[in-house]
Amino acid sequence: IQLVVQDGGQTLIQVVDNGKGMTETDARMCWERHATSKIAKADDLFHLNTFGFRGEAMASIAAVSQVDLKTRMAQDDVGTYIHIEASEVKIQEPVQCPVGTSITVKNLFFNIPARRNFLKSVSVETRHIIEEFQRIALAYPSVAFTLINNGNELFKLQPTDFKSRIAEVLEIGDKTELIPLNEHTNFVAINGFVGSPKLAKRTRGEQYFFVNGRYIREAYFNHAVMGAFDGLIDKDQFPTYVVFFEIEPTRIDVNVHPSKTEVKFEDGRDIYAVLKSVVRKSLGAFNLIPDLQNEEGAFNPVQSNINLKNDSFWPKEPQIKIDPNFNPFGNTTKKRELTQWEKLYDPIDKGFQKHQYEIEPEQPVQTSKKETFFPNGFKYLQLNNAYIVLEIKSELYIINQQFAHERVLYEKYKQSMVYKNMPSQQLLFPRNVQFNTADSEVMLEIIEDINRLGFDISHFGKNDFIVNGVPPDLQKLDIQVVLEQLLDHYKMDQKQMNLEKRETLIRTMARHSANPMGRQLSESEVTGLIEDLFHSNEPAYTPFGKPVFVKFANQKIENLFNT
Repeated sequence: IQLVVQDGGQTLIQVVDNGKGMTETDARMCWERHATSKIAKADDLFHLNTFGFRGEAMASIAAVSQVDLKTRMAQDDVGTYIHIEASEVKIQEPVQCPVGTSITVKNLFFNIPARRNFLKSVSVETRHIIEEFQRIALAYPSVAFTLINNGNELFKLQPTDFKSRIAEVLEIGDKTELIPLNEHTNFVAINGFVGSPKLAKRTRGEQYFFVNGRYIREAYFNHAVMGAFDGLIDKDQFPTYVVFFEIEPTRIDVNVHPSKTEVKFEDGRDIYAVLKSVVRKSLGAFNLIPDLQNEEGAFNPVQSNINLKNDSFWPKEPQIKIDPNFNPFGNTTKKRELTQWEKLYDPIDKGFQKHQYEIEPEQPVQTSKKETFFPNGFKYLQLNNAYIVLEIKSELYIINQQFAHERVLYEKYKQSMVYKNMPSQQLLFPRNVQFNTADSEVMLEIIEDINRLGFDISHFGKNDFIVNGVPPDLQKLDIQVVLEQLLDHYKMDQKQMNLEKRETLIRTMARHSANPMGRQLSESEVTGLIEDLFHSNEPAYTPFGKPVFVKFANQKIENLFNT
Protein backbone atom coordinates (compact mmCIF):
# COMPACT_ATOMS: atom_id res chain seq x y z
CA ILE A 1 0.00 0.00 0.00
CA GLN A 2 1.43 3.34 -1.04
CA LEU A 3 0.18 6.62 0.43
CA VAL A 4 1.00 9.90 -1.32
CA VAL A 5 0.13 13.21 0.35
CA GLN A 6 0.53 16.85 -0.61
CA ASP A 7 -0.12 19.91 1.54
CA GLY A 8 -1.42 17.92 4.48
CA GLY A 9 -3.99 16.18 2.28
CA GLN A 10 -5.73 19.37 1.22
CA THR A 11 -4.34 19.19 -2.31
CA LEU A 12 -3.84 15.45 -2.77
CA ILE A 13 -4.36 12.13 -0.98
CA GLN A 14 -3.58 9.07 -3.07
CA VAL A 15 -3.79 5.44 -1.93
CA VAL A 16 -2.40 2.78 -4.28
CA ASP A 17 -2.43 -0.98 -3.63
CA ASN A 18 -1.59 -4.12 -5.58
CA GLY A 19 -4.55 -6.13 -4.30
CA LYS A 20 -7.25 -7.99 -6.18
CA GLY A 21 -8.87 -4.95 -7.75
CA MET A 22 -12.60 -4.49 -8.43
CA THR A 23 -15.02 -5.32 -11.17
CA GLU A 24 -16.53 -2.55 -13.28
CA THR A 25 -19.80 -2.80 -11.33
CA ASP A 26 -18.13 -2.64 -7.92
CA ALA A 27 -15.96 0.27 -9.04
CA ARG A 28 -19.12 2.27 -9.76
CA MET A 29 -21.20 1.04 -6.82
CA CYS A 30 -18.57 1.61 -4.09
CA TRP A 31 -19.26 5.36 -4.23
CA GLU A 32 -22.96 4.98 -3.47
CA ARG A 33 -24.20 5.38 0.12
CA HIS A 34 -24.36 2.11 2.10
CA ALA A 35 -23.24 0.08 -0.92
CA THR A 36 -20.21 -1.23 1.02
CA SER A 37 -22.14 -1.82 4.27
CA LYS A 38 -21.23 -4.98 6.19
CA ILE A 39 -24.61 -5.13 7.91
CA ALA A 40 -27.15 -7.57 6.51
CA LYS A 41 -29.22 -8.00 9.68
CA ALA A 42 -29.44 -6.30 13.08
CA ASP A 43 -27.51 -9.07 14.83
CA ASP A 44 -24.46 -8.24 12.68
CA LEU A 45 -23.93 -5.10 14.79
CA PHE A 46 -22.71 -7.35 17.61
CA HIS A 47 -20.26 -9.36 15.49
CA LEU A 48 -18.20 -6.65 13.80
CA ASN A 49 -14.76 -7.65 12.54
CA THR A 50 -14.16 -4.74 10.17
CA PHE A 51 -13.23 -1.08 10.63
CA GLY A 52 -16.45 0.29 9.14
CA PHE A 53 -19.87 -1.19 8.74
CA ARG A 54 -22.31 1.51 7.58
CA GLY A 55 -20.84 1.95 4.11
CA GLU A 56 -20.73 5.74 4.11
CA ALA A 57 -17.00 6.57 4.00
CA MET A 58 -16.47 6.34 0.24
CA ALA A 59 -19.68 8.24 -0.50
CA SER A 60 -18.72 10.97 1.98
CA ILE A 61 -15.29 11.38 0.37
CA ALA A 62 -16.81 11.66 -3.10
CA ALA A 63 -19.28 14.31 -1.88
CA VAL A 64 -16.59 16.81 -0.82
CA SER A 65 -13.73 16.31 -3.30
CA GLN A 66 -12.66 15.43 -6.81
CA VAL A 67 -11.94 11.68 -6.98
CA ASP A 68 -10.16 9.52 -9.54
CA LEU A 69 -10.42 5.72 -9.33
CA LYS A 70 -8.40 3.22 -11.37
CA THR A 71 -8.80 -0.49 -10.73
CA ARG A 72 -8.23 -3.80 -12.50
CA MET A 73 -8.57 -7.46 -11.62
CA ALA A 74 -5.96 -10.00 -12.71
CA GLN A 75 -8.29 -11.82 -15.13
CA ASP A 76 -9.30 -8.60 -16.93
CA ASP A 77 -7.41 -7.19 -19.90
CA VAL A 78 -8.30 -3.58 -19.05
CA GLY A 79 -9.36 -1.79 -15.91
CA THR A 80 -11.95 0.84 -15.04
CA TYR A 81 -11.44 4.58 -14.66
CA ILE A 82 -14.00 6.74 -12.86
CA HIS A 83 -13.87 10.50 -12.22
CA ILE A 84 -16.28 11.98 -9.66
CA GLU A 85 -16.87 15.56 -8.54
CA ALA A 86 -19.18 16.33 -5.61
CA SER A 87 -20.86 12.89 -5.82
CA GLU A 88 -21.51 13.27 -9.58
CA VAL A 89 -19.86 10.73 -11.88
CA LYS A 90 -18.30 12.73 -14.72
CA ILE A 91 -16.34 10.03 -16.53
CA GLN A 92 -16.40 6.22 -16.58
CA GLU A 93 -14.33 4.44 -19.18
CA PRO A 94 -11.90 1.55 -19.69
CA VAL A 95 -8.24 2.23 -18.88
CA GLN A 96 -4.95 0.42 -18.94
CA CYS A 97 -3.62 0.11 -15.37
CA PRO A 98 -1.83 -2.44 -13.16
CA VAL A 99 -3.67 -5.01 -11.08
CA GLY A 100 -5.00 -3.45 -7.90
CA THR A 101 -6.69 -0.16 -7.05
CA SER A 102 -5.59 3.47 -7.06
CA ILE A 103 -7.81 6.13 -5.46
CA THR A 104 -6.84 9.80 -5.77
CA VAL A 105 -8.62 12.49 -3.73
CA LYS A 106 -7.96 16.04 -4.94
CA ASN A 107 -8.96 19.48 -3.62
CA LEU A 108 -10.64 18.37 -0.42
CA PHE A 109 -13.73 20.47 0.47
CA PHE A 110 -13.44 22.39 -2.81
CA ASN A 111 -17.24 22.74 -2.88
CA ILE A 112 -17.57 23.59 0.85
CA PRO A 113 -15.15 26.46 1.47
CA ALA A 114 -16.57 27.13 4.94
CA ARG A 115 -15.64 23.58 6.02
CA ARG A 116 -12.19 23.92 4.44
CA ASN A 117 -11.49 26.90 6.70
CA PHE A 118 -11.76 24.62 9.73
CA LEU A 119 -8.79 22.53 8.64
CA LYS A 120 -5.67 22.92 10.75
CA SER A 121 -2.31 24.04 9.36
CA VAL A 122 -0.56 21.88 6.78
CA SER A 123 1.96 20.51 9.29
CA VAL A 124 -0.74 19.62 11.83
CA GLU A 125 -2.83 17.80 9.22
CA THR A 126 0.32 16.05 7.98
CA ARG A 127 1.09 14.93 11.52
CA HIS A 128 -2.40 13.46 11.84
CA ILE A 129 -1.90 11.55 8.60
CA ILE A 130 1.49 10.23 9.77
CA GLU A 131 0.00 9.09 13.09
CA GLU A 132 -2.81 7.21 11.34
CA PHE A 133 -0.33 5.71 8.87
CA GLN A 134 1.81 4.44 11.77
CA ARG A 135 -1.19 2.85 13.48
CA ILE A 136 -2.21 0.94 10.35
CA ALA A 137 1.38 -0.09 9.65
CA LEU A 138 1.81 -1.44 13.20
CA ALA A 139 -1.39 -3.47 12.99
CA TYR A 140 -0.43 -5.16 9.67
CA PRO A 141 3.29 -6.01 9.62
CA SER A 142 2.77 -8.49 6.77
CA VAL A 143 1.83 -5.64 4.41
CA ALA A 144 4.39 -3.32 2.78
CA PHE A 145 3.69 0.38 3.34
CA THR A 146 5.16 3.51 1.76
CA LEU A 147 4.44 7.10 2.74
CA ILE A 148 5.44 9.99 0.45
CA ASN A 149 4.80 13.52 1.69
CA ASN A 150 5.33 16.43 -0.72
CA GLY A 151 7.71 14.30 -2.77
CA ASN A 152 9.75 13.11 0.23
CA GLU A 153 9.67 9.44 1.17
CA LEU A 154 9.09 9.35 4.93
CA PHE A 155 8.52 5.60 5.34
CA LYS A 156 9.27 2.56 3.21
CA LEU A 157 8.27 -0.51 5.24
CA GLN A 158 8.76 -4.03 3.95
CA PRO A 159 6.72 -7.05 5.13
CA THR A 160 8.21 -8.35 8.38
CA ASP A 161 7.32 -9.61 11.86
CA PHE A 162 5.66 -7.58 14.63
CA LYS A 163 8.87 -6.86 16.52
CA SER A 164 10.77 -5.59 13.49
CA ARG A 165 7.80 -3.51 12.33
CA ILE A 166 7.50 -1.84 15.75
CA ALA A 167 11.22 -1.07 15.84
CA GLU A 168 11.08 0.39 12.33
CA VAL A 169 7.94 2.49 12.77
CA LEU A 170 8.94 3.82 16.21
CA GLU A 171 12.56 4.21 15.07
CA ILE A 172 14.03 2.01 17.81
CA GLY A 173 17.63 1.15 17.01
CA ASP A 174 18.05 -1.82 19.36
CA LYS A 175 15.24 -4.39 19.04
CA THR A 176 16.44 -6.21 22.16
CA GLU A 177 14.95 -3.35 24.21
CA LEU A 178 11.47 -4.57 23.17
CA ILE A 179 10.10 -7.06 25.71
CA PRO A 180 7.44 -9.49 24.42
CA LEU A 181 3.99 -9.92 26.00
CA ASN A 182 2.06 -13.16 25.62
CA GLU A 183 -0.97 -14.19 27.66
CA HIS A 184 -4.12 -16.11 26.72
CA THR A 185 -7.22 -16.44 28.89
CA ASN A 186 -10.77 -17.58 28.23
CA PHE A 187 -11.93 -14.02 27.52
CA VAL A 188 -8.89 -12.18 26.09
CA ALA A 189 -5.59 -12.87 24.36
CA ILE A 190 -2.83 -10.30 24.89
CA ASN A 191 0.20 -10.06 22.64
CA GLY A 192 2.66 -7.34 21.79
CA PHE A 193 5.75 -5.64 23.17
CA VAL A 194 6.68 -3.15 25.86
CA GLY A 195 9.86 -1.12 25.76
CA SER A 196 12.47 -1.48 28.48
CA PRO A 197 12.86 1.45 30.89
CA LYS A 198 15.65 2.73 28.62
CA LEU A 199 13.04 3.51 25.95
CA ALA A 200 10.81 5.51 28.32
CA LYS A 201 10.29 9.08 27.18
CA ARG A 202 8.78 12.23 28.56
CA THR A 203 6.13 12.28 25.83
CA ARG A 204 3.11 10.05 25.34
CA GLY A 205 3.45 9.44 21.62
CA GLU A 206 4.70 5.84 21.51
CA GLN A 207 1.80 4.09 23.24
CA TYR A 208 -0.60 1.94 21.21
CA PHE A 209 -3.51 -0.37 22.00
CA PHE A 210 -5.20 -2.47 19.33
CA VAL A 211 -8.40 -4.50 19.71
CA ASN A 212 -8.94 -7.07 16.96
CA GLY A 213 -6.61 -5.04 14.73
CA ARG A 214 -8.39 -1.73 15.49
CA TYR A 215 -6.43 1.10 17.14
CA ILE A 216 -8.10 2.43 20.29
CA ARG A 217 -7.46 4.96 23.05
CA GLU A 218 -8.02 3.61 26.54
CA ALA A 219 -6.81 5.58 29.57
CA TYR A 220 -7.93 2.79 31.91
CA PHE A 221 -5.58 0.23 30.34
CA ASN A 222 -2.82 2.82 30.08
CA HIS A 223 -3.03 3.15 33.87
CA ALA A 224 -2.45 -0.61 34.15
CA VAL A 225 0.76 -0.44 32.11
CA MET A 226 1.97 2.62 34.03
CA GLY A 227 1.34 0.74 37.27
CA ALA A 228 3.42 -2.19 36.06
CA PHE A 229 6.35 0.20 35.45
CA ASP A 230 6.04 1.73 38.91
CA GLY A 231 9.52 1.98 40.43
CA LEU A 232 11.29 1.44 37.10
CA ILE A 233 10.87 4.86 35.47
CA ASP A 234 10.45 8.42 36.72
CA LYS A 235 6.97 9.73 37.39
CA ASP A 236 7.21 12.18 34.49
CA GLN A 237 8.23 9.47 32.00
CA PHE A 238 6.01 7.28 29.84
CA PRO A 239 6.83 3.73 28.70
CA THR A 240 6.73 2.57 25.10
CA TYR A 241 4.26 -0.20 24.34
CA VAL A 242 2.33 -1.76 21.47
CA VAL A 243 -0.33 -4.13 22.83
CA PHE A 244 -2.77 -6.24 20.82
CA PHE A 245 -6.01 -7.58 22.33
CA GLU A 246 -7.97 -10.38 20.70
CA ILE A 247 -11.52 -10.48 22.07
CA GLU A 248 -14.78 -12.00 20.93
CA PRO A 249 -16.70 -9.27 19.05
CA THR A 250 -19.74 -9.97 21.23
CA ARG A 251 -17.77 -8.83 24.32
CA ILE A 252 -16.99 -5.32 23.01
CA ASP A 253 -18.95 -2.42 21.55
CA VAL A 254 -17.06 -0.44 18.90
CA ASN A 255 -19.98 1.82 18.00
CA VAL A 256 -19.34 4.22 20.87
CA HIS A 257 -17.62 7.09 19.05
CA PRO A 258 -17.68 8.15 15.37
CA SER A 259 -13.89 7.87 15.12
CA LYS A 260 -14.09 4.25 16.41
CA THR A 261 -11.13 4.90 18.74
CA GLU A 262 -13.22 4.33 21.87
CA VAL A 263 -14.39 0.82 22.69
CA LYS A 264 -16.64 -0.36 25.50
CA PHE A 265 -15.43 -3.60 27.13
CA GLU A 266 -17.68 -6.09 28.84
CA ASP A 267 -14.76 -7.44 30.92
CA GLY A 268 -12.83 -4.19 31.39
CA ARG A 269 -11.76 -4.80 35.00
CA ASP A 270 -10.62 -8.33 34.32
CA ILE A 271 -8.62 -7.21 31.28
CA TYR A 272 -7.03 -4.46 33.40
CA ALA A 273 -5.83 -7.02 35.95
CA VAL A 274 -4.51 -9.43 33.31
CA LEU A 275 -2.73 -6.65 31.41
CA LYS A 276 -0.97 -5.30 34.51
CA SER A 277 0.01 -8.81 35.54
CA VAL A 278 1.41 -9.83 32.15
CA VAL A 279 3.45 -6.63 31.82
CA ARG A 280 4.99 -7.09 35.27
CA LYS A 281 5.68 -10.75 34.54
CA SER A 282 7.44 -9.87 31.28
CA LEU A 283 9.49 -7.14 32.94
CA GLY A 284 10.42 -9.54 35.73
CA ALA A 285 11.50 -12.22 33.25
CA PHE A 286 14.00 -9.72 31.88
CA ASN A 287 15.31 -8.98 35.39
CA LEU A 288 13.88 -5.48 35.56
CA ILE A 289 11.51 -5.60 38.55
CA PRO A 290 13.08 -4.28 41.81
CA ASP A 291 13.23 -6.73 44.71
CA LEU A 292 11.29 -4.84 47.40
CA GLN A 293 12.57 -7.16 50.14
CA ASN A 294 16.17 -6.22 49.49
CA GLU A 295 17.78 -2.85 49.95
CA GLU A 296 16.39 0.01 47.92
CA GLY A 297 17.79 -0.08 44.41
CA ALA A 298 18.83 -3.75 44.62
CA PHE A 299 17.49 -5.99 41.88
CA ASN A 300 16.29 -9.53 42.22
CA PRO A 301 18.44 -11.99 40.23
CA VAL A 302 15.90 -14.04 38.31
CA GLN A 303 16.64 -17.76 37.78
CA SER A 304 20.11 -17.46 39.21
CA ASN A 305 22.00 -20.31 40.94
CA ILE A 306 24.57 -17.98 42.46
CA ASN A 307 24.74 -18.05 46.26
CA LEU A 308 25.01 -14.38 47.14
CA LYS A 309 25.64 -15.22 50.82
CA ASN A 310 28.81 -17.07 49.95
CA ASP A 311 31.77 -14.84 50.77
CA SER A 312 33.87 -16.44 48.05
CA PHE A 313 31.49 -15.03 45.41
CA TRP A 314 32.22 -11.40 46.16
CA PRO A 315 35.54 -9.84 45.03
CA LYS A 316 38.05 -9.13 47.77
CA GLU A 317 39.07 -5.59 48.56
CA PRO A 318 42.63 -5.02 47.29
CA GLN A 319 45.26 -4.45 49.96
CA ILE A 320 47.99 -1.89 49.32
CA LYS A 321 51.17 -1.92 51.40
CA ILE A 322 53.31 1.20 51.66
CA ASP A 323 56.61 2.06 53.32
CA PRO A 324 56.26 5.41 55.07
CA ASN A 325 60.08 5.77 55.30
CA PHE A 326 60.67 5.35 51.59
CA ASN A 327 62.30 8.40 49.91
CA PRO A 328 62.44 8.16 46.11
CA PHE A 329 65.09 10.86 45.92
CA GLY A 330 67.42 9.27 48.48
CA ASN A 331 70.26 11.50 49.59
CA THR A 332 71.20 12.63 46.11
CA THR A 333 69.19 15.82 46.24
CA LYS A 334 70.70 18.73 48.06
CA LYS A 335 68.51 20.87 50.21
CA ARG A 336 67.99 24.37 48.91
CA GLU A 337 69.26 27.24 50.98
CA LEU A 338 66.20 29.24 51.88
CA THR A 339 67.73 31.41 54.57
CA GLN A 340 67.79 34.45 52.25
CA TRP A 341 64.52 33.85 50.49
CA GLU A 342 63.59 37.53 50.71
CA LYS A 343 66.12 38.32 47.95
CA LEU A 344 63.90 36.53 45.45
CA TYR A 345 61.56 39.51 45.59
CA ASP A 346 64.22 42.21 45.17
CA PRO A 347 63.64 44.38 42.05
CA ILE A 348 65.79 43.50 39.06
CA ASP A 349 66.74 47.12 38.46
CA LYS A 350 68.66 48.36 41.48
CA GLY A 351 67.55 51.91 40.70
CA PHE A 352 63.90 50.88 40.78
CA GLN A 353 62.12 52.57 43.66
CA LYS A 354 59.54 50.46 45.39
CA HIS A 355 56.25 52.20 46.05
CA GLN A 356 54.91 52.16 49.53
CA TYR A 357 51.26 51.42 49.91
CA GLU A 358 49.30 52.03 53.04
CA ILE A 359 46.69 49.33 53.60
CA GLU A 360 43.80 50.27 55.76
CA PRO A 361 42.87 47.69 58.36
CA GLU A 362 39.91 45.54 57.35
CA GLN A 363 36.70 46.71 58.91
CA PRO A 364 34.51 44.01 60.44
CA VAL A 365 31.22 43.47 58.64
CA GLN A 366 28.24 44.51 60.69
CA THR A 367 25.60 41.78 60.58
CA SER A 368 22.28 41.69 62.28
CA LYS A 369 19.08 39.70 61.86
CA LYS A 370 16.55 41.86 60.13
CA GLU A 371 13.18 41.08 58.65
CA THR A 372 13.18 41.13 54.85
CA PHE A 373 11.35 44.12 53.36
CA PHE A 374 10.74 45.09 49.75
CA PRO A 375 11.54 48.66 48.76
CA ASN A 376 7.85 49.55 48.56
CA GLY A 377 7.17 48.41 52.07
CA PHE A 378 5.64 44.92 51.93
CA LYS A 379 7.19 41.85 53.51
CA TYR A 380 6.98 38.24 52.41
CA LEU A 381 7.20 34.63 53.53
CA GLN A 382 7.84 31.65 51.27
CA LEU A 383 5.54 28.82 52.35
CA ASN A 384 6.51 25.20 51.58
CA ASN A 385 8.71 26.48 48.72
CA ALA A 386 5.51 26.78 46.72
CA TYR A 387 3.62 29.87 47.81
CA ILE A 388 4.63 33.44 48.56
CA VAL A 389 2.67 35.06 51.38
CA LEU A 390 2.94 38.83 51.59
CA GLU A 391 1.21 41.90 52.93
CA ILE A 392 0.41 44.80 50.63
CA LYS A 393 -1.54 47.82 51.83
CA SER A 394 -3.01 45.94 54.80
CA GLU A 395 -4.14 43.07 52.57
CA LEU A 396 -2.85 39.51 52.66
CA TYR A 397 -1.81 37.91 49.34
CA ILE A 398 -1.04 34.21 48.82
CA ILE A 399 0.71 33.79 45.46
CA ASN A 400 1.37 30.54 43.62
CA GLN A 401 5.01 31.06 42.62
CA GLN A 402 4.84 28.68 39.63
CA PHE A 403 1.72 30.33 38.21
CA ALA A 404 3.20 33.77 38.84
CA HIS A 405 6.36 32.88 36.93
CA GLU A 406 4.22 31.41 34.17
CA ARG A 407 2.37 34.71 33.76
CA VAL A 408 5.62 36.71 33.77
CA LEU A 409 7.22 34.45 31.16
CA TYR A 410 4.10 34.60 28.99
CA GLU A 411 4.32 38.41 28.84
CA LYS A 412 8.05 38.15 28.14
CA TYR A 413 7.69 35.61 25.33
CA LYS A 414 4.77 37.45 23.79
CA GLN A 415 6.85 40.60 23.51
CA SER A 416 9.79 38.62 22.17
CA MET A 417 7.61 37.07 19.46
CA VAL A 418 6.88 40.58 18.16
CA TYR A 419 10.24 42.32 18.62
CA LYS A 420 12.58 39.28 18.35
CA ASN A 421 14.56 40.53 21.34
CA MET A 422 14.88 37.31 23.36
CA PRO A 423 18.55 36.57 24.15
CA SER A 424 20.02 33.20 23.23
CA GLN A 425 22.80 31.41 25.12
CA GLN A 426 25.09 29.90 22.49
CA LEU A 427 26.28 26.36 23.22
CA LEU A 428 30.00 25.63 23.30
CA PHE A 429 29.35 22.54 21.19
CA PRO A 430 26.22 22.36 18.99
CA ARG A 431 23.84 19.60 20.01
CA ASN A 432 22.23 17.15 17.58
CA VAL A 433 18.67 16.16 18.52
CA GLN A 434 16.40 13.65 16.83
CA PHE A 435 12.62 13.24 16.80
CA ASN A 436 10.25 10.73 15.33
CA THR A 437 8.72 11.52 11.95
CA ALA A 438 5.50 13.02 13.33
CA ASP A 439 7.30 15.30 15.81
CA SER A 440 9.76 16.35 13.11
CA GLU A 441 6.86 17.71 11.08
CA VAL A 442 5.69 19.70 14.11
CA MET A 443 9.20 21.05 14.69
CA LEU A 444 9.45 22.17 11.07
CA GLU A 445 6.16 24.01 11.53
CA ILE A 446 7.25 25.96 14.63
CA ILE A 447 11.03 26.22 14.14
CA GLU A 448 10.89 29.83 12.94
CA ASP A 449 8.72 30.92 15.85
CA ILE A 450 10.62 28.88 18.43
CA ASN A 451 13.85 30.61 17.39
CA ARG A 452 12.19 33.93 18.24
CA LEU A 453 11.94 32.72 21.85
CA GLY A 454 15.67 32.33 22.40
CA PHE A 455 16.42 29.05 20.63
CA ASP A 456 18.86 28.73 17.76
CA ILE A 457 17.78 25.57 15.94
CA SER A 458 18.27 24.57 12.32
CA HIS A 459 17.04 21.59 10.31
CA PHE A 460 19.90 19.19 9.56
CA GLY A 461 17.98 16.72 7.39
CA LYS A 462 15.04 14.34 7.74
CA ASN A 463 14.46 13.93 11.52
CA ASP A 464 17.71 15.58 12.71
CA PHE A 465 18.03 19.12 14.06
CA ILE A 466 21.08 21.09 15.22
CA VAL A 467 20.74 23.20 18.37
CA ASN A 468 23.28 26.03 18.50
CA GLY A 469 21.68 28.07 21.29
CA VAL A 470 18.96 27.94 23.94
CA PRO A 471 17.20 30.50 26.16
CA PRO A 472 19.35 31.35 29.21
CA ASP A 473 16.72 29.91 31.57
CA LEU A 474 17.05 26.46 29.95
CA GLN A 475 20.80 26.16 29.41
CA LYS A 476 21.33 23.80 32.39
CA LEU A 477 18.65 21.33 31.26
CA ASP A 478 18.86 18.41 28.83
CA ILE A 479 17.89 20.04 25.54
CA GLN A 480 16.55 16.79 24.04
CA VAL A 481 14.18 16.34 26.98
CA VAL A 482 13.21 20.03 26.93
CA LEU A 483 12.26 19.95 23.26
CA GLU A 484 10.38 16.64 23.55
CA GLN A 485 8.30 17.99 26.43
CA LEU A 486 7.78 21.26 24.60
CA LEU A 487 6.46 19.45 21.52
CA ASP A 488 4.24 17.21 23.63
CA HIS A 489 2.67 20.17 25.47
CA TYR A 490 2.36 22.12 22.22
CA LYS A 491 0.44 19.31 20.50
CA MET A 492 -1.79 18.81 23.53
CA ASP A 493 -2.55 22.52 23.98
CA GLN A 494 -3.26 23.06 20.29
CA LYS A 495 -5.61 20.09 20.20
CA GLN A 496 -7.52 21.00 23.37
CA MET A 497 -7.67 24.81 23.07
CA ASN A 498 -7.67 25.27 19.28
CA LEU A 499 -5.54 28.42 19.47
CA GLU A 500 -3.50 30.22 16.86
CA LYS A 501 -0.09 28.60 16.36
CA ARG A 502 2.06 31.34 17.91
CA GLU A 503 -0.27 31.81 20.86
CA THR A 504 -0.14 28.08 21.55
CA LEU A 505 3.66 28.09 21.39
CA ILE A 506 3.99 31.09 23.73
CA ARG A 507 1.66 29.56 26.30
CA THR A 508 3.44 26.21 26.08
CA MET A 509 6.88 27.78 26.52
CA ALA A 510 5.68 29.78 29.53
CA ARG A 511 4.18 26.75 31.23
CA HIS A 512 7.19 24.56 30.49
CA SER A 513 9.86 27.08 31.55
CA ALA A 514 8.21 28.27 34.78
CA ASN A 515 9.89 27.45 38.09
CA PRO A 516 8.29 24.27 39.43
CA MET A 517 6.63 24.00 42.82
CA GLY A 518 9.05 23.07 45.60
CA ARG A 519 11.95 25.26 44.54
CA GLN A 520 13.24 27.69 47.16
CA LEU A 521 13.62 31.20 45.78
CA SER A 522 16.20 33.73 46.91
CA GLU A 523 15.19 37.17 48.13
CA SER A 524 16.19 38.77 44.82
CA GLU A 525 14.21 36.16 42.86
CA VAL A 526 11.09 36.77 44.96
CA THR A 527 11.50 40.53 44.61
CA GLY A 528 11.91 40.38 40.84
CA LEU A 529 9.06 37.89 40.44
CA ILE A 530 6.56 39.99 42.41
CA GLU A 531 7.53 43.22 40.68
CA ASP A 532 7.30 41.64 37.22
CA LEU A 533 3.99 40.00 38.10
CA PHE A 534 2.24 43.19 39.16
CA HIS A 535 3.61 45.05 36.14
CA SER A 536 2.07 42.49 33.76
CA ASN A 537 -1.20 43.03 31.94
CA GLU A 538 -3.18 40.28 33.69
CA PRO A 539 -1.41 39.48 36.99
CA ALA A 540 -4.40 37.68 38.51
CA TYR A 541 -4.54 34.75 36.04
CA THR A 542 -2.20 32.44 34.12
CA PRO A 543 -2.48 32.26 30.31
CA PHE A 544 -4.57 29.12 30.86
CA GLY A 545 -7.05 30.92 33.15
CA LYS A 546 -5.87 29.60 36.53
CA PRO A 547 -5.74 32.06 39.46
CA VAL A 548 -2.23 33.29 40.32
CA PHE A 549 -3.08 34.56 43.80
CA VAL A 550 -5.82 34.85 46.35
CA LYS A 551 -6.35 38.03 48.38
CA PHE A 552 -7.73 38.52 51.88
CA ALA A 553 -8.81 41.97 53.04
CA ASN A 554 -8.62 42.86 56.71
CA GLN A 555 -12.39 42.76 57.03
CA LYS A 556 -12.52 39.25 55.57
CA ILE A 557 -9.87 38.02 58.00
CA GLU A 558 -11.74 39.58 60.93
CA ASN A 559 -14.95 37.92 59.83
CA LEU A 560 -13.24 34.53 60.03
CA PHE A 561 -12.78 35.03 63.76
CA ASN A 562 -16.18 36.59 64.42
CA THR A 563 -18.31 33.76 63.01
